[in-house]
Amino acid sequence: MAAKETIRTRAARVSEEMRETGRLVLRAPILVRGAECAMRFLLGSILAGAGIFGNYAPFGLGMVAASGSGLDGFCALLGACMGYLLFQGFVEGLRYAAAAILIFSVAFAFYDIGAYRKVWFMPAAAALMNGITGFIYLSDRGWTAEHFIFFGTEVLLAGASAYFYRIAFSPWTENREEDALTIRQTVSLLILAGTVLLTLSKITLGGDLSIGRLAAALAVMVCAYEGGIGAGATVGVSTGIGMDLAAGGAPFYSMAYALSGVMAGVFHRQGRLCTALAYVLSNAVAVLWTWGNGARLSVLYEVFAASVLFLLLPERSLRQVRALLVREPRRDTVDKAREYARKRLEGTARAFRELHDSLRSRFDHSGGNDGDTAIIFDRAANRVCKTCPQQIMCWQRSYVDTYNALNDALPAMLERGRGEGSDFPLHFSSRCQRFAQFLSAANEELSALFYRRQYQNRLRESRGEVCRQYAELSAALGAAASELSAELSPDPLRERRLRQHFTAMGLEAEPAVYYDESGRLRIEIEGVGLQSLRRGEAVKRLAQLMDKPLRLVEECPPRHDRVVLAEREPFMAMAGVAARKKDGETVSGDTGAWFKQEDGSLFVLLCDGMGSGPSAHRESSEAVRLLEQFLRAGVPPEEALRTLSGALALQGEETGGFTTIDLMRVDLFTGAAAVYKYGAAPTYVKKGNTVQRITGSTLPAGLSPVQGAAPDVSRFSLEPGDCVLMVSDGVAGGEGDVWLRERLRSFQGESPKELARILIEEGQRRVGSGDDRTAILLRLERRTE
Repeated sequence: MAAKETIRTRAARVSEEMRETGRLVLRAPILVRGAECAMRFLLGSILAGAGIFGNYAPFGLGMVAASGSGLDGFCALLGACMGYLLFQGFVEGLRYAAAAILIFSVAFAFYDIGAYRKVWFMPAAAALMNGITGFIYLSDRGWTAEHFIFFGTEVLLAGASAYFYRIAFSPWTENREEDALTIRQTVSLLILAGTVLLTLSKITLGGDLSIGRLAAALAVMVCAYEGGIGAGATVGVSTGIGMDLAAGGAPFYSMAYALSGVMAGVFHRQGRLCTALAYVLSNAVAVLWTWGNGARLSVLYEVFAASVLFLLLPERSLRQVRALLVREPRRDTVDKAREYARKRLEGTARAFRELHDSLRSRFDHSGGNDGDTAIIFDRAANRVCKTCPQQIMCWQRSYVDTYNALNDALPAMLERGRGEGSDFPLHFSSRCQRFAQFLSAANEELSALFYRRQYQNRLRESRGEVCRQYAELSAALGAAASELSAELSPDPLRERRLRQHFTAMGLEAEPAVYYDESGRLRIEIEGVGLQSLRRGEAVKRLAQLMDKPLRLVEECPPRHDRVVLAEREPFMAMAGVAARKKDGETVSGDTGAWFKQEDGSLFVLLCDGMGSGPSAHRESSEAVRLLEQFLRAGVPPEEALRTLSGALALQGEETGGFTTIDLMRVDLFTGAAAVYKYGAAPTYVKKGNTVQRITGSTLPAGLSPVQGAAPDVSRFSLEPGDCVLMVSDGVAGGEGDVWLRERLRSFQGESPKELARILIEEGQRRVGSGDDRTAILLRLERRTE
């Protein structure tokens, strides 16, 4: 058997150590196991004395069955045998000792069989062995209805106690990640404590003062004070039934303890003194109600002594009880997850709304009106009449006649689509020396007018459609902001553990623990007096409790009644940046930014506007601002870039500007990285002693013939010590970048900022100062804390 081999192996190891060292060395695990075995022995002996209905004692058998076949079970067996012989006498005790030996034998014999690990096996064995031995012993007395009922109850309690005792010890015997007690474990511990009180109720001081009943009264008082009416009534009924079973009489203690528990729970918010007074007076009333059947004045002494102990208990002990009785939150954690998803959708909706407003303001302030019909003859006159000898006569002295003649001809020309000589009055056409040339020029301008009108109408419709789509998308996202993301899921076990921790600290806080769409742990805590949780030591303690590294999330605007923690990334990034504007300019046309998202994504942006100076700076800074807002709102990078590219292309139709976009995303949880480019300069990735050059072929944003064209995407993985260099096209210019790659290859990670500065200065010596220059160097590192 495995258990037998384990004992032999350990004994052989101890013997070998004694031969080698000449002394017995007790290590910490041995001491712990010794304490566990001593506890099993003590509980086995105490529970053997927990009798009900006079002479029935099934609970010691339940402890033996719950302890199993190893050393724990053997110690429980010894304790149970000793307890049964002491409490039950030799004859009755021998019956239970035999049953206990049979139970341990079954566990030892069937240890290697799969059925042994089933939750029902040992409880069934305990009930069966108790039934066999009890049937043999009790058959000599003869069976009555009362004996049959009591014996059947004993058999059931033997199996039930084995089942609940095993659950009560499961937090210490099983390797579980959760250190918070479940409801079943808490109930099982209460059952174990209640059955121990059955034995303690037989131990008296001064004749009638029972230690067990005193402890039961104290337990009811404490639970009523910390848990209210429900906890007080539940514990009162449970302990009262146990005391009545031990006494073998009428259900007096059930009534007295339950009534006292309810009344103490009613006044639990008024403080300890009011709770204790309510309990004592309720017990006194219960004793008076049973005066005719013999007043049990000893109950009053026990309750009074328990109330004194209750008032003297330290607050720390009460907090531990409060942690066990803590209620589940009224508001489900799903509400927190829904709020998190709603905020993300609202941020995306605001980003699209701002883009819509930016485009509409640009389109509303477009160039002058180029579709007025009056310009037909103005442009024709500039082409034909400017060098005519009759210019002064027609356009100055006889201006009114000329103006009226052209106005009379215009309706027919617009209706027909071209002009004819008959459309003009005879006095005008006969007087004009270059009438044929003027009519031809007017027809050309009329055709151009129609083309411009058609183009403007199509452009206006296209712009209006784009703005409408952005507005509709913003409205749709805003309407969906209240929906819960299906990928967000709560963690009730860690949440209960955290709630118990706050209760033990005496902190009134309501935690919510769940996982975001990336599967990362997120904790939101609301309550009063949460400033202590913002300290580094408190965050570390919570991280140990959650078994996850955590970091404090700074919200904007900050709230004093709310603390948000998120799972901390295993990687961090060190960044260095250097920049220099073109000589003679007041500002640089390059704009860069970097920021980290709550999901552990690090974004680095570098945009280079067309040309240099204020206009280029305006284009690049607006591109960075809009792109950053999309990314912060949770829009995927490629989708955000396509949307921005389409918007810049529409703006470029009016202003003629463009900008290059270089975007890098690094996942600080996994090291996965990607570079997105719209016409940007190469990006350099250093891994060990090799440098990889990443380029793209897509045109800058605003120049692509297809609005919303996809960017160039390059994906790679970074490890601690790897570096990524992003530069604008003014650093290397057209002279080649061999020198730059050599500089990066020889970089040993001393200072990213210093290397960026060296690259800018050397680039100026090699290329000159004819363009803006920016360099951003990022190095990935592993967190050490």
